Amino acid sequence: MLIEKSINTIFALKKRHTTSVLQSSRPKPIESEKNDMSQDQSTRDLLQIKDQNIINFKVQDTSRDALRIYADLTYSVNVCPRCGKHDIVKNGAKTVRVRIPNISERTALLVLRKQRFLCKACGHTQIAQTPIVMKQHQISQNIKHGITRELTTDRTMASIAAQYNVSTNTVSRQLVALGRQTKPAYDGLPASLCIDEFRSTGNQMSFIAIDAQKHDLITILPDRKNKDIKDFFLNHYSLSNRNKVTRVVMDFNSQYQLIIHQIFPNAIIVADNFHLVQMALRSLNQTRVQLMKQFPKETREYRVLKHYWRLYLESYEDLEKNKKQWFAHLKDHLTQEQLVLEGLDLSEEFANTYYSAHALVESIRKRDYNAFINALGEVENVSPQLLTTIKTFIQRRQLIQNMTQCSISNGPIEGVNRKIKQIKRTAYGYRNWLNFIYRIQIEFKIKVQKRGPIRK
Repeated sequence: MLIEKSINTIFALKKRHTTSVLQSSRPKPIESEKNDMSQDQSTRDLLQIKDQNIINFKVQDTSRDALRIYADLTYSVNVCPRCGKHDIVKNGAKTVRVRIPNISERTALLVLRKQRFLCKACGHTQIAQTPIVMKQHQISQNIKHGITRELTTDRTMASIAAQYNVSTNTVSRQLVALGRQTKPAYDGLPASLCIDEFRSTGNQMSFIAIDAQKHDLITILPDRKNKDIKDFFLNHYSLSNRNKVTRVVMDFNSQYQLIIHQIFPNAIIVADNFHLVQMALRSLNQTRVQLMKQFPKETREYRVLKHYWRLYLESYEDLEKNKKQWFAHLKDHLTQEQLVLEGLDLSEEFANTYYSAHALVESIRKRDYNAFINALGEVENVSPQLLTTIKTFIQRRQLIQNMTQCSISNGPIEGVNRKIKQIKRTAYGYRNWLNFIYRIQIEFKIKVQKRGPIRK
């Protein structure tokens, strides 16, 4: 009896030990599930996916062309959107390949297995949807946001398409969609306007207007015809808005002067000081070239006028008068003042043109109207080129007087035109006028904050 009890005790201990060993060797389902959830969340954070319904991430890196990330999209649906019955069951899945931004310079695809649902009552089927990609689309929203950001920079659409693994047509569609959102509101006009023209598509000249103070783009028109410009402002802006414009800065294009007061009754026309300076210095430069051609190319006189032309366009006060420097084409050490005076000694007419042109330029830069009138009165024995410019100044002296009474100029619009030329040059030209305007509006109106390298 005692032996039998001992045997039973031994078997009971063995059974208890075996059971405990088996239980300890089994995986803990709760901890494994937590680890899977943590891994899925880390993958979501890496891919910038906020949708918690995308689960079971798995990365496959067996192909050279792309990095493929597999995942499932599923959730519960209780009501049929067609009949309103509560008889929805899961009915398989549909796999779609969603293009997402590159990962470590590798093209990335999210192979998403979308849950399919079936309504037993009416037979309606539907596919699970996610905010990371639009319905019936295969390009993620993150890629579209990236394309939008790159369209604000000076890049070709082909290079943007190559970066985001899409076609140029996709980039073009994003350009059009974004460009329509940047159209002006036509709800007001600034007190001061700058107007000019630039070469747009083909050989066509287009009209442009910006805010003289804030440098914001006001409008761009396909051509520069007076009728079209007048119709645009009259149809898009009320009389009260147009009465707010008090100054219009422009060059000496007499075409625009005919319609300015018809569009803006209270505005005065202000001459562009940048254009005035350019006219005077261009006349001086033409006089220098005409004098230079009178000497043989191998002479010192020719080289003095030919190779150092920039010194003649600088203000006399800015020339170096004490420190000599080596002028290689003359094989001589001279100060800048000595070189310029040597060139002026070659012709009395050239010397008079030089001093008169710089007197006009100095008065324009200082916006001193009295000094400008005095400079006009002291003109004597100058070149025909400068004389033509002076006649234009006399005819437009009221516009020049308006310029001396304010501080605005067409400098900002010249900068805008330069950037427009750069946009056109980067794209090797535009055939579609509307796409060209959309790209200009996007680059000027959408500001993306630039940041340097992040090291911490």
